[in-house]
Amino acid sequence: MVPLLLNTVFNVLIFKHVRASTNRVQPETTSTFTNTGTNQRQRISRREIALLKQMIFMFCTFVGGWTPVYVILMCTSYDRMIFEYLVIVAQMAMLAITINFFICNHQIKEYLINKIRQYVGR
Repeated sequence: MVPLLLNTVFNVLIFKHVRASTNRVQPETTSTFTNTGTNQRQRISRREIALLKQMIFMFCTFVGGWTPVYVILMCTSYDRMIFEYLVIVAQMAMLAITINFFICNHQIKEYLINKIRQYVGR
């Protein structure tokens, strides 16, 4: 429960920070009357929707990968082979999250591509 709770708390904090950053840089408000400020409402930007999709994907991958391991550990008797298989599934979920991070982070992706090109070009 602790990793799940920490993951959720950190994702909420990241999303709030991105939302506040977006509102500081480019406030998006719609108003029917310009002289009253009560009818303004903030819209979610494409950047925030993309971030939310990424967070949901990573959260579901994390939960889907590690829940079976914790469930089988709560059982009093379990087959060691099944446990080892579930640990491999959980590790593959973490690998998928790591690969997703490298794919979505453009700066790291460009850095790695440049390093590979330099290494191959020797």
